[in-house]
Amino acid sequence: MKKLLFILFLGFSIQSTYAQTVQDFKVKNTSNEKDRTMMLDLLRADLYKMVKQELIFAVVHFKVAGNYAWFEGNAQRKDGKEIQFPDDDLPHDCCYATSLFKKSNGKWYILESFAFGTDIWYMGTAQRFPDAPKVIFTPLARRNN
Repeated sequence: MKKLLFILFLGFSIQSTYAQTVQDFKVKNTSNEKDRTMMLDLLRADLYKMVKQELIFAVVHFKVAGNYAWFEGNAQRKDGKEIQFPDDDLPHDCCYATSLFKKSNGKWYILESFAFGTDIWYMGTAQRFPDAPKVIFTPLARRNN
């Protein structure tokens, strides 16, 4: 009986510990500032290649678990003006952006990012990256295409 109780206690402890490992980076604070800033700077640089404008983000969702993070938010020009898109004959829809990050050797890297699409491009991201914890994704990012 003692072994059974110990095993049950251990199982609940592991489940409780796992649940606590999901961090919400939606709002910057002293505990997440370094990693959050590093990831958003990477995304800013990635999107700068597309629009050649300095951007900031209004974060909608930003969850981290283990070495993975999922971001969804609205991009805005740093100067407050409207984002101007390149004349590349591609349709653009302002201003949603997403990114999946992975941490390796203490640094964050972008595994996948996209912005300004005209459809729900991020649907199924969790299936494309099965090693990423499902708990970091929004329901649409977890949903199969």
